Amino acid sequence: MGSFAVAHDEKSWVSRAREGDSAAFEAIYNRYERRIYAFIYQLMGNSEDAYDLTQDTFVKAYSALPRTSPTEMNLSAWLHRIAWNSCMDVLRRRKLIRWLPWETFDTNPALEPTASDDPVGEYNQAETSSEVQMVLNRLSPKHRTALVLKEYQGMSCDEIGEVMKLTRSAVKSLLFRAREEFRQAYLSQYGHAPESKNYEVRIMNKEKPHNS
Repeated sequence: MGSFAVAHDEKSWVSRAREGDSAAFEAIYNRYERRIYAFIYQLMGNSEDAYDLTQDTFVKAYSALPRTSPTEMNLSAWLHRIAWNSCMDVLRRRKLIRWLPWETFDTNPALEPTASDDPVGEYNQAETSSEVQMVLNRLSPKHRTALVLKEYQGMSCDEIGEVMKLTRSAVKSLLFRAREEFRQAYLSQYGHAPESKNYEVRIMNKEKPHNS
C-alpha cells in the first residue's frame, strides 16, 4: 500500500475514532500496537513495562483523540510522543533520569556532521540483538530515544523532532551525541568496536569524505 493510501486511511480512522467509532480506533491499534510495543521495549528494556506502557499509550490516545485535528496530525509521531512521555514519566518516578533544559541539545557547530543532511545508516542494524539492547540500556534516555526512533522506527529528523519537540538541527546534534555515547558504551561493555558478529552497527566516521 502506497504512503498516500496509508495517510488517507489513517486520517479516516482518526476522524471516525474521534466520533466514537470503536472499529476505527481498533484499526489504529492494530496498525501501531507492535511498533509502539517495540519502541517502548527498547526504551525500558523489559517486556512487563513494555506491555503496561503500550496499553497506557493507547488508553491515553483514545482519550485525547477528540482534542486532535486529524487533517494536521502525523499519527505515527503523535502515538510515539504519547509513548515517549509515558516512558519518561516512569523513569522520572524511578529517579533514573534528571531533566535537562532542551537548550542542552541545541546545535553545536563543532559537533554537527558535515557529510549528510539526514545521516541515515550511520548507526544501523538488521534486527534487535540482546547485545545491542544491553548497550542501548546504558544510554541516557534521550539519546536512547533518538537512536531507537531513527534506526528501529525509521523516522526522519523532522518526525523525531515532532515526537521529542525539538528542531531539526537539534535532532541532528542529539543523534550525533547519541551515536558517540553508543560507541563509547559498546567499547566499554565488550572491549571492541561494534562492527562484528551477526549484526552491523556503523558509527559516524568523523573524518570528512575524500573527494573523488
